[in-house]
Amino acid sequence: MADVSMFCLLFLICACLARTSGDTTYSGTVPKKKGRWLIMDSLLNSMDSKCKIFSSRPEIYETIKKMEFEMGVTLFEFDFSMFNTSEPLQLNSGYIYKPWQWYKTKSQHGRTLLMLSFHYDILSMTILKIGVVRLPIELRDQPLGCFKNLTAVDQLTLINEMLLNNFQVGKIIKTGTDHRDYVCHQVIRENNGAAEFVNACCSLVDDEIVCLDQVDDKWITILYFSITLVKVLVFLFFPLFLPTNMYSAVYVASEYVVKLKKAVKMKILVSEKTDCHVRFKKRITLEDVSKFWRFREEIDSLPTEEIVPIKMEEIRITVKGKRIIPENEPPTGLLRTAYDNLVRCKIKGLEPFNECCDLSVYASLENSFNHKFTWHMCMQGFIKCLMVFLVPLPFYCRLFVYYQFEEQEMMQRRAAIAEANLDEQFNFYRTNPMQYFTPTHGIFIAAYCLYFLSGIVLGFSEQQVRDKLKSIARLALQDMSNVSQVGVIQVILRIGLWPFKKCGLIAILLIPLYIAITLPFSAITFLVYCIPTIYLSYRLVFHSWKQIGENTPLQEEQKRRFEKMRKLKRRLSRIDTAVHNIQDSEEENCCPSSGGFSVFYTVKTIFLQCIVGIFNLCVLYAIALIFAESFGLLVEVLAFTMMGIIVNASSTLKYVTMVLLVFVYMHDCYNNVYENYLQFNKTIIEDMIDRVDDLRKIASLPSSMQENAGFQVKTMAEDPPVKTRLDFGKGEIRWKIGQLLLFLDSHDTPRIPLRLFKKLCEVRVHGAPGPVYINLLRATGKFLIIVVFLLFVMIVVMAFGNVHQMSSTNQTLATMAGGFVPMLLKNVLSSKSVKLSLKTISFKGQIDEIITDYKQHWPCTDIIFTRDLPEEEEDAGDGEGSDDKDKDKDKDKDKDKDKDEDKSKDKSKEKENENDAKPKENPKLKEKTEDTTKNETKIDVVPDEVKTKCNGKVVFSDEIEEEKKPEVKQPGGASGDVKPEEEVVDLFVDLSVADAPGGWSVYGSSESLPSNSMMPPYYSENMNPPPYSVSMA
Repeated sequence: MADVSMFCLLFLICACLARTSGDTTYSGTVPKKKGRWLIMDSLLNSMDSKCKIFSSRPEIYETIKKMEFEMGVTLFEFDFSMFNTSEPLQLNSGYIYKPWQWYKTKSQHGRTLLMLSFHYDILSMTILKIGVVRLPIELRDQPLGCFKNLTAVDQLTLINEMLLNNFQVGKIIKTGTDHRDYVCHQVIRENNGAAEFVNACCSLVDDEIVCLDQVDDKWITILYFSITLVKVLVFLFFPLFLPTNMYSAVYVASEYVVKLKKAVKMKILVSEKTDCHVRFKKRITLEDVSKFWRFREEIDSLPTEEIVPIKMEEIRITVKGKRIIPENEPPTGLLRTAYDNLVRCKIKGLEPFNECCDLSVYASLENSFNHKFTWHMCMQGFIKCLMVFLVPLPFYCRLFVYYQFEEQEMMQRRAAIAEANLDEQFNFYRTNPMQYFTPTHGIFIAAYCLYFLSGIVLGFSEQQVRDKLKSIARLALQDMSNVSQVGVIQVILRIGLWPFKKCGLIAILLIPLYIAITLPFSAITFLVYCIPTIYLSYRLVFHSWKQIGENTPLQEEQKRRFEKMRKLKRRLSRIDTAVHNIQDSEEENCCPSSGGFSVFYTVKTIFLQCIVGIFNLCVLYAIALIFAESFGLLVEVLAFTMMGIIVNASSTLKYVTMVLLVFVYMHDCYNNVYENYLQFNKTIIEDMIDRVDDLRKIASLPSSMQENAGFQVKTMAEDPPVKTRLDFGKGEIRWKIGQLLLFLDSHDTPRIPLRLFKKLCEVRVHGAPGPVYINLLRATGKFLIIVVFLLFVMIVVMAFGNVHQMSSTNQTLATMAGGFVPMLLKNVLSSKSVKLSLKTISFKGQIDEIITDYKQHWPCTDIIFTRDLPEEEEDAGDGEGSDDKDKDKDKDKDKDKDKDEDKSKDKSKEKENENDAKPKENPKLKEKTEDTTKNETKIDVVPDEVKTKCNGKVVFSDEIEEEKKPEVKQPGGASGDVKPEEEVVDLFVDLSVADAPGGWSVYGSSESLPSNSMMPPYYSENMNPPPYSVSMA
């Protein structure tokens, strides 16, 4: 028996020696053991009374120590897994989040990183990741399999002991540094039934392990609170980020008055008859002049069925801000040039696009299709679709960050919360809406749909619908820009001082009660008018109600029902007027208001108002949500990046210096282009101002009395070839004006047409800047060369810095010194550019030539005219209505021959101007006219150019290019009947076509023309016309 015991003892000793020698011979990972060794291990482990864990890598301690002292690692991230298993480490506790992930740090820097968001490395563009190392560690337990049988507390204790002892098995010892080691892991704490993720950090205090939940530092709390506050403010103030040229009247459209150098004279005929026989050059209906309230008032005072000579000494045009430029804003921006050429398709004016853009996409099959579809139209539709998808590009970046770096973490957290039987809570200053709701939540889905729906409506719907929606949004944004915060404070103070004004000293006793009553109203007033998103919420509904309800009549008995509401409306309007820096326009003052309670006239109107108002509000908040979420990501990236640069200044300063140099050179390259064109633009505008005589007189008027004015500048030619005339092409009434080159708004800001600026830039004179896009391409080339040089400098500094062990400070200085070399070469060695002078004879001659031949079409805002009396017609000019007089109708052929001879012999200037004012004659129309004149027919018609009713009756002849006039006497003279069918009129106003079911509203008058007089004869006269309306244009 003793022999057996001795044999067993010797066997165990040998086994221990073999096991010990086997354990000390490997390095790195532990090799797999055969079955007999596993049995031996189990036998030996059963003899151990305490479970232990340790790393499978014995050299891990030296590796960690080297990283701390040589690489400056401040935070270690350990991913634990058990030996012989592929799964990460799991603990027997549902309140430990990610039990396989542990952290170890010695500094406050490392613990501060644990207080940040879980994806702080992405938000800081990996700068905060400097000094952070992730190590996968494989653990072994002894005895084998004992670790998983321990309780959660014992498991945590073993891991803490191992990490605090730097993976050394045995008693806990100090590391030899003055810093205390902290071992942290994430846990789930219950907070009123909701889950809260915190870091539990353990440290060694008096040879005892003490674990505490880590509380956010006060500066970290302030940081997150500031970021959240910025996000909220962005949501509330996001309309201020919209470009002003989207809604400002200066950039969108303004009315300008142009005093003509020579009055335009015409002959006009106003007719209410449906069978009026008249020969005319231009015909307009009520629909064409529905917004010309001054013109409609004037023609209301004219006699009908009678030719009246008129003259126009001033014209009113609509000028969009993108068609004129001030002296301090030359169109030289890189983004603006790209937008104009690519988005607005202005590139079609350049070679070789001008040859292709107007061609049909059907090529040789163009004649087989009725609808014209050019490459320009095709690209416009493509650009619209592309812009709808490209505008929310920042939001796409936000979605990418979520799905790439946040989604998995949020899913794991929700699974851990569900396993712990707790509820998920929204952390106001830690969690953003996208993390809490996910991008597929109904709120975001609705925002996506509303955004794309608004893009489709504004881009591809009918012109009338687009204009109405644009006008609603534009008016609301214009009102927002006109809000005076000082005026709001004055209104609130006026309300607060009211009891002192009425009650005297007794008001002191009433202050508490008065404040309690007026404070809610004052707070609401302040919030509504000072927070743009809230203000637009109210203003969009208001303008939807006003615009959709425009021109809707209301009976007197219905007005009385709303008398009290009208009184309240007047009082609120006073407050609304007091807080806006706006003045009523002439159009608003002279016409009745169309935004009153008449909008409640029909159920259809109420329904449309509600639909449009709700649609505008939903789109507003959808865009605000998308913008706030996108901008919030940008704010977080900037905050965390700046934090990383400051914390790791020694590692990042040289890179920051290089980035700053790149931005400096980029600004310098493109700023040179801007400065050249700025000086050129100022010089051109000064020259235009010198060419206008009465500019100083108009500019001296106060802004309240001054209208936006346009001026025709003086030219070297006494009689410029470009005449002022009306043009009815492109579906709108436009003025073709020559030499209209200077615009002065009510605030005395001079502007010139953008088209003129581009023409003058291309003048071939030494010192002229040339086309903008050419100079931008040159500046881009110079910038790219500098960037290549800076990259070369950076590579040299990094290479030699690592070889010679240069400090980070020296590397930064070397980078900065090499980066300033291009600037030194530019300022010292480069030659100065030649400045253009307008005093040279060559440039004077070319600019006079361009100005003389310059002409441009401008949309007509209104037509203002006066009757041309016979005394004034003796000195008649070459207007559009100047015709030959005292010619007999039987001498038409002789007159035509004389005209051809006069052109060949170059007769008097008055005759030449008269011929130039008329378009070319149609030979076919001439032959037909001669035939009908011989046959003494009352009307001159061409079968292909005559409009008839359904019964075949001729109503009126179509537009006549050029026709010979019989002898007529002016209306108002002593004798003679004027027969409209025997004379060609310049402007035929046809009142027989109604523009609305309710008849024609006489602007500025309380009367309306009878609707039945404007309807065709086949309309039933027994039909009761709708109530007449008086509305504002």
